[in-house]
Amino acid sequence: MGSAPTDRCLHPDVNAGAGGLQSYLGSPVALFAFGLFVLLLVTRAASSQRLVPKGVNDEGVARPPAVPSSDIVVDEYRYWLPLIGHIPNMAYDADGFLKRLRTQFQSGVYSLNFVGGRHNIVYGPGLATALLNQKQHVANSEEVSRRLLGVIFGFSKKELHKYDAALPELMTCYKHLLSEPSLGDLVSQTSRQLQRSIADLVTGNESLVDQLPWEKTSNVNNVKNKFGKLVVEASLLPLIRDYAAHTANPSLIGSDFLNNYPDFLDDLWVFDRGFVLLATGLPRWVPLPTLTRAHIARKRMLDKLDIFHRAMKKHANGEDAGTDWSSLDDVGSLVKARMEVYRKHDMSIRARSSFELSLLWAGNANSDTLIFWMVNRIYADKALLEMIREEIAPYVTVVQPSSDLPIAESPRLDRFDLDGLCNDCPLLKSAYIECLRLDAAPWSFKVIKEDLVLQGRQKGSERWLLRKGDYAHIAHDLHSTDPRFFDDPTIWRADRHIRYDDDEKRRVADMGSIRPYGMLFCVPKCRVATDTHTRWRIQHV
Repeated sequence: MGSAPTDRCLHPDVNAGAGGLQSYLGSPVALFAFGLFVLLLVTRAASSQRLVPKGVNDEGVARPPAVPSSDIVVDEYRYWLPLIGHIPNMAYDADGFLKRLRTQFQSGVYSLNFVGGRHNIVYGPGLATALLNQKQHVANSEEVSRRLLGVIFGFSKKELHKYDAALPELMTCYKHLLSEPSLGDLVSQTSRQLQRSIADLVTGNESLVDQLPWEKTSNVNNVKNKFGKLVVEASLLPLIRDYAAHTANPSLIGSDFLNNYPDFLDDLWVFDRGFVLLATGLPRWVPLPTLTRAHIARKRMLDKLDIFHRAMKKHANGEDAGTDWSSLDDVGSLVKARMEVYRKHDMSIRARSSFELSLLWAGNANSDTLIFWMVNRIYADKALLEMIREEIAPYVTVVQPSSDLPIAESPRLDRFDLDGLCNDCPLLKSAYIECLRLDAAPWSFKVIKEDLVLQGRQKGSERWLLRKGDYAHIAHDLHSTDPRFFDDPTIWRADRHIRYDDDEKRRVADMGSIRPYGMLFCVPKCRVATDTHTRWRIQHV
């Protein structure tokens, strides 16, 4: 690789012996700065690398290009700080840093250094698919999942052996989310809940006592618009997010749980905001308010889930679970199937609660907020709103029940054809995919267990060597905002994903290369609203 250029001292007193050095470094701060400078000089030769990737296998396949931690380039060499690596770059501006590297390294993969470990960032769609399809003994996601289950969701290390033994059966339980008849039952139950409650998205009640749970978090007020008509003003993000959660979760964990603990979701959002800090394993006493609040919220949620699991245990044994738990039969088939696995492997109540917390977080943290973004974006374009209303009209019918009472009943959904909405409304579906592309930012994680040559499916695509012990991060959002695949990638366009099928006679919405939710282990993070208290005025009919 050649020799590094000779370094020159920056101040003549440094070479003036002990006396000169002591007089120059008279303070502890100056002494620390000098020590750091010397450390950089000593490690310079060892830490420098040319701007070409190092390391090849017997076939000459190279490792992904390593990104220097410093912008300093001297004679084709770059330098990084030992151990610290790219942590400062990520802490300062992770999104901008990663996207700049995407422009610099256009092969679909590059590697970063975090505390001495090599972390490969994979964003090319072909490489991402190839990595996701690897077997667990080659590229393992469970090690990451196993650790995060403890540091984030509170699973005890003492029961990790039970987790390892139960994992294959727990994974099998997910068939209840992916196949019939369980999937159909879950969707039908959610659909019925939607039909019952959608008229009460905003009730117009000003008293907190009379408001529904999603209104209580949305700062709802009755005001008059410029035409003198009574409307409801509400913060749209918590209104839509919490309504979606209250509508969908009963089909998963049953109706009793949120009826007993309507404030559970408040803690879930606090917990979600501290998710990344919890993932570092930092304890509660570290003086970071977001972290502290997340620890407290997790404790409260686990305590409530403990009570739920004790009630489920009594119910399964034919015992009376109490008046607060009279409808446990409507708990979803996925959770019921997991209960059988918990009992088989003698998991503690707290271990069961940790599992259910991970399920409820995964089921709500991304999708509920994504619904807000979809509503917000569609309503911001009046022409688009009218086109989507026209498209869905054959599948959604709203009726006004007749009544002789002075106060009319609320309108209700008379027809809600979910199959028609999913299969025959390409503009609506394309708008949904576009929100997934732009407003979600999921990553999937892998630990490389065996040397692996990664290559996309396209003929002649580059091959890259991932070494045993490397980490691989599939950054789905880097692909979703890549201008080489999406023109004007930061612009939201509802019809972007519409294609023509059957000789261009039928329009369909196509996911294309977008993979919004990674396989196996994935951290889905929906983009946070810049102003969570954006006020919307909703006419109450």
